[in-house]
Amino acid sequence: MSLTRAAAAGRAASSRLPAAAAGRGFSFMPSTPEQWQAAGYEVSPKNGAPKILSPWNKWFPYEPVPFSPKLGPYTVKVQKDTVYHWCSCGESVTQPFCDNVGCKDTKFKPIAYIPRNTETVQFCGSKHSPSRPLFNGTCYLVWADVNPIPAAAVGFGACFVTGLLTTWFFHP
Repeated sequence: MSLTRAAAAGRAASSRLPAAAAGRGFSFMPSTPEQWQAAGYEVSPKNGAPKILSPWNKWFPYEPVPFSPKLGPYTVKVQKDTVYHWCSCGESVTQPFCDNVGCKDTKFKPIAYIPRNTETVQFCGSKHSPSRPLFNGTCYLVWADVNPIPAAAVGFGACFVTGLLTTWFFHP
């Protein structure tokens, strides 16, 4: 089989995929609520954030799923002994903090955070972190679950570079 026919056969196979799966190319990352809806995700009417299932929610489907306004951390400068209310539902317009509008009529409640020091803190943007409200890397796991092809490319690149460096360091 020639390379041209193999490429055409691959394109024909990808056209049979559902729209959400075929649309997830190497550089695809929806940025507007319309793009998230077209990709098959439920979108918040309050702030346009998509509802993305985490791996935990796939195993336990009866637990409530928050909206994920950002697949990464929010870096915020916080003041000592000030009470911050972190939005756990993901529908607040003033992310990462609650505006007392987003969490109404949901199973989620704002989580109070009182910093011990005046410092810069990273708050979870995907709302799936087990160390709520602080960021622990779960956002990147959710990103990898939504974007498997770029995540595989990043994993391959990291393993390749690590292999090259360790070979170079340990070669006699």
